[in-house]
Amino acid sequence: MLALTHKRAKVNGVALHYVTAGKGPVVLCMHGWPQNHREFLPIIEALHGSYSFIAPDLRGYADSDKPFDGYEPKTIAKDMLDLLAAERVEKFHILSHDLGGPPSVALAYLASDRALSLATIETPFFGLSFPGYVDPRVAYWHLGMHMNMDITRFLIEGREEQYLRHFFRDFAYNPSAIPEEDVRAYATQMRQPGNLRASLNHYGYIPQMGAQTAELTKTKLSVPMLAWAGRVSFGDHCYDCAKAIATNAKGGVIEECGHWVFEEKTDFICEELRRFWQSPV
Repeated sequence: MLALTHKRAKVNGVALHYVTAGKGPVVLCMHGWPQNHREFLPIIEALHGSYSFIAPDLRGYADSDKPFDGYEPKTIAKDMLDLLAAERVEKFHILSHDLGGPPSVALAYLASDRALSLATIETPFFGLSFPGYVDPRVAYWHLGMHMNMDITRFLIEGREEQYLRHFFRDFAYNPSAIPEEDVRAYATQMRQPGNLRASLNHYGYIPQMGAQTAELTKTKLSVPMLAWAGRVSFGDHCYDCAKAIATNAKGGVIEECGHWVFEEKTDFICEELRRFWQSPV
């Protein structure tokens, strides 16, 4: 049975809740919306015998602080650097999903001498410019809506579970991929005081996200990068973006898969991560 250790640390002016598990090289996990550290449990369960995982609830989510500002990628990257310092970690792999991706890219740039690798799974990339690039806001209606945080809160407060069930069902290839226990846990999280408002800041800061990503990616990322996405979700977007920003990019598109890769294609992504983390730089 997987043994998780729950911890708290004051980092960069906020208190973060996080879990640790496993033994071996460190993997820092950065989740997306509307999830938390829980989304990495299938990966931790499969790989904790070979890797040490640090999986925080990012600022604005679950059992971490919910400030009114500080949702830029560089600020969240600083959160992570302070968390790694609290855990006395020097070298580390980065694993991210969804809106945890842009700050994970910032972290890889800011700590390029310490980051062993960067794996971005089903990540929307904002602020890039290369032939064929399409801003994710064009294809996904909820990005623009969630950026208008006051209207979004007005519409879904009191209906959090119904709203989240739409995403877990309709953004998946397999509508039942997210276990019922997880759906209820994420809905409970979103009903916590301040959680909906704070988590929506990760969308409200998309303009800053795009600007910082554009600035950082003026130079190629030297950290080895892996990017996978589901065929019925981001498709080619993630790997194409990785090839545009990194000198060493691997990945592709996962068939019969949607947005929730860790739950929908656990065996596949675990094997790809294992191979990537073990490959020579």
